[in-house]
Amino acid sequence: MFMSNLFLKPDSSGSQITRDGSDRRRSYFRSLVYSCFKRRRKSVRRDDDVVANTFVDVHEPRIGYIFLITLLLCVSDAFLTLNIIDNGGREVNPFMLFLMNHDIMLFFWVKFGLTSIGMLFLVSHKNFTFFRVLNGYRLLYGIAAMYVVLVNYEIIISIRYIPST
Repeated sequence: MFMSNLFLKPDSSGSQITRDGSDRRRSYFRSLVYSCFKRRRKSVRRDDDVVANTFVDVHEPRIGYIFLITLLLCVSDAFLTLNIIDNGGREVNPFMLFLMNHDIMLFFWVKFGLTSIGMLFLVSHKNFTFFRVLNGYRLLYGIAAMYVVLVNYEIIISIRYIPST
């Protein structure tokens, strides 16, 4: 233990600085690649890390559940949107309208991909604070809640306005 700390010196905030002067915990890419092979960080280890927006390698199961629920709601939203459009509705988002007019599968995969990438970004930044108010947890739950509201709205539209056959 003594030898491993020999080349690291704490700075004024107490974080470990390497010989070249960089803080090894600040590297997002190194942390992301390293965590694929050896997972160690389940939570922040120091009180300073909460303020410093630290990445972790292992996430709680509830984050995985929220991630999966949001992706399932995204797929439900895509199918309900296509059902509403097939029955006389229209798409308000011009980008998604362009994708639908070009290719339905392209619409689906772009919608799913954008949601997946956004959710992965928020999962990896769950301990970060955005705009000094929102942390990653609140944004994850907020997006899932917005998808719940959206899918419920589309179900109501489908029940009330689409004629049954």
